[in-house]
Amino acid sequence: MKQFFFAISVCCGVFSLFITVLAVVSNRVSGSIILELLSHFQMQYFVMTLVLSVIALTLHITHKFNNSGRPATSQKVSPLRLALVPLFCSALLSAQIAPWYLPSAFASTPTNYRVMSTNLNIRNRDASEILKLTEKEQPDLALFIEVNDDMAEQLKALNTSFPYSSNQLTPYQPDAVLYSKYPLSDFEIRKFDTNNAVNLTAHVQVKQQTLSIVAIHPLPPLNQSFLESRNRVFRAASEYVQQQRDPVLLIGDFNVTMWSPDYRRLVRETGLKNTRKGVGTLPTWPANMAYLAPKLNLLAPLLQIPIDQCLADRLLKVTGMHTGPDVGSDHLPIVIDFAVSQL
Repeated sequence: MKQFFFAISVCCGVFSLFITVLAVVSNRVSGSIILELLSHFQMQYFVMTLVLSVIALTLHITHKFNNSGRPATSQKVSPLRLALVPLFCSALLSAQIAPWYLPSAFASTPTNYRVMSTNLNIRNRDASEILKLTEKEQPDLALFIEVNDDMAEQLKALNTSFPYSSNQLTPYQPDAVLYSKYPLSDFEIRKFDTNNAVNLTAHVQVKQQTLSIVAIHPLPPLNQSFLESRNRVFRAASEYVQQQRDPVLLIGDFNVTMWSPDYRRLVRETGLKNTRKGVGTLPTWPANMAYLAPKLNLLAPLLQIPIDQCLADRLLKVTGMHTGPDVGSDHLPIVIDFAVSQL
């Protein structure tokens, strides 16, 4: 039994070291499609090492209890030291997770501007749930991504509550639609150096303050070509953001998490802040596996990662952020609250 406990402890330590190396390397090295895909699961890596820590410590305590009163036997590596390996790995990986949950300096002033963004999924034909959620959340600006023709027609029900929309300013374009309760101006559809993505830019007048809205939806990094296309969108969007004189909201389905080196480059270049700071990682995809593998739907919560983002100008006061419920898409909506005043 002693040898069995020892072998399991060794396995926990080795597996923890492997996971940690994988997490750290994927978080730091850019350019590789494999490492890019692996970088997004930092929360899962942390949880796995935490579970391995519990197993290793439990084995150590059980071994010590069962051998209490017996003479100590010599071992090259003590069970306690083996148990500390996954615990050390877990502590190391927590540095990627804990900062998102640490209290942030949210504005104490009341919320007066709410933004909602959600990817509806191009195969989704039913807008009833997102219309209910929009009615409940009452956003002032709503971004809908992967809007097909059926969805676009159903979303017209929002025209009464949202007198300004991108559909009214230009012929309908698939993929992204912007609705606003405040006047939109300078609306443009932008490719951002790609031929296969539709991104929107506009200005909105809120409380005597003009905001620059940049909505992006780059391709998911499923292969090297898609990865390069996504990063071209990031670079072009970054250049656009840096040219703006008004406070910027960069929002949408980024197809990237906060742990990707390419995401960190985007944040560093733009100087924008992630509105998740202080409220947690808030994973948004996959909300369910209905569009990928319906039989694996129960595994969706274990695989969820935060790829829907809102980056805000540091001059803008964030008062809160949360995710919405499943609206029939493979993404959960994100809802962000601001206190907008004349800057």
